[in-house]
Amino acid sequence: MRAKRRTVNCDFCGHGRIVQRTEEISFRQWSDRGVVTCRAAVAVGICDHCGAGSLEPGADKIFDEAFRREYTRYGRQIGAR
Repeated sequence: MRAKRRTVNCDFCGHGRIVQRTEEISFRQWSDRGVVTCRAAVAVGICDHCGAGSLEPGADKIFDEAFRREYTRYGRQIGAR
């Protein structure tokens, strides 16, 4: 994964610099059709000193889109049975 440096100090330790990179995250979410398993690539800022991480703004929208995509796919699979 490609990482790029920003000149932002870590809010947690105050010593490290934040490195932004894209990570693929898997998650499960309950729905009226049962548990839906999803994957999404989101931007994450990680401190190069203490390792603290945080999601970058807009991650919630990416998670919502991933859920909708998998929910729709899951619905089609149920209907095909």
